[in-house]
Formats: sequence, structure tokens, C-alpha cells
Amino acid sequence: MNLFGKISILIWTIVFIAAAIMFDWFGSRDIAENLLDSSQTAVEKLSETGDYMQDAIDVVSESSEPVREDVKEKVAE
Repeated sequence: MNLFGKISILIWTIVFIAAAIMFDWFGSRDIAENLLDSSQTAVEKLSETGDYMQDAIDVVSESSEPVREDVKEKVAE
């Protein structure tokens, strides 16, 4: 199958999914809403984890500053 055929199948699949949601075929609106809700939950969880990791990195960075200064002084001697 050539590249045009693969792109065509992808476009037709997207069009079919959009039509299914628009006309609520096969209960697709509920499925789409559940999918969006679960993806929103995943984004929120990743955001919380990222914030926690950033705070931990900041704490480690601040607590290691005196050690870095001592190392710089010893290297300069």
C-alpha cells in the first residue's frame, strides 16, 4: 500500500469517528466523554507529580549549595 492509501485510510477513519460522535452512533458520545475525563485525570496527576518533583529538585539544589561552595574553595586552593 502506498503512502497516499495509508493517509486516505487515516483520514476516512477520523471522519468516521467524528461522524459517529456527531450522530451518537454506537454510544460513541459516552465513550468520547469517558475518554476525555480519564485523559484529564491523567493530565492532572502528571501535573501534580511534576510539581512535586520540581519542589524536590529545588530543595536538593538549595541544600547542596554550601557543599558546592566548599568544593569550589578547595579546588581554588
